[in-house]
Amino acid sequence: MNPQGEIKSLFTDGYIAWSFQNEFAMQHFCSVLRKDTLPPLKPMSLPEREGLFLAADHISPPHIPPHISDSNGRDFWVLDRTVVSRGPVVPQMMPTPLAVRGRLDFLDLQFPIFFERVDGQLGLSLEEAAAGQCDTLLNAQGYAHVGAWLTTHICITWLGYERFARQLKLRVRDDSDPITVATFAHHIGQFVDTFLTDCKPDPRCTSLDAQLWRIGDEGIQRGNITIIGAINPSATTWMPILQLNDRVSDVRNRRIDWDAIFELAL
Repeated sequence: MNPQGEIKSLFTDGYIAWSFQNEFAMQHFCSVLRKDTLPPLKPMSLPEREGLFLAADHISPPHIPPHISDSNGRDFWVLDRTVVSRGPVVPQMMPTPLAVRGRLDFLDLQFPIFFERVDGQLGLSLEEAAAGQCDTLLNAQGYAHVGAWLTTHICITWLGYERFARQLKLRVRDDSDPITVATFAHHIGQFVDTFLTDCKPDPRCTSLDAQLWRIGDEGIQRGNITIIGAINPSATTWMPILQLNDRVSDVRNRRIDWDAIFELAL
């Protein structure tokens, strides 16, 4: 595949596109880069690291070191990664950015955080993350670049269920260090675990697609879920990127047309 074809594939087959629809992915990349239009992007593969990276250079975001470097030592920042062969990605509805402190919320967006193991494998099982078994992650004790806020909200909008959110403390005070990648992954795991126990069906959603994503004894359970990472759709919100770790009905592998299901105001 030529580079342009690989970039197009990443726009449509990356985790953000599969989780939150293609149109959102393009808008989100522009917002993260603080650009009206996307600069040139590069699809990259690295030895012994799973999947392709969609990366940008020449941007030097403040306080965020480059995520990867090519063979020439050129630095890049990662916007998305291709979906690895495991199972279907969990579709979610993306909340609309809100005005915060007189500025558009998207002006403070952070790069997505991907949970990658030291062996190059992408993702951490929900059971491991919830139990705090996160030391196998790459840069586990490094800082998670989650922004300058003291607190944030973790949110999930699983098809067929009401929006679920919890507050998370990121720092003790303004001048304290942010949480580590391992701690952030642990919090995400605990949050998703709590959602599976406390989630409530959304009576407004009657789509047959929702039945495919039902949670419980006869549906999806905690042992089926891998946490790929987290995305920052608004300055004060993070959402988990989730993938099922076993192969299920091919119907789940099609994209969800949220507009055809219902209009959900978040």
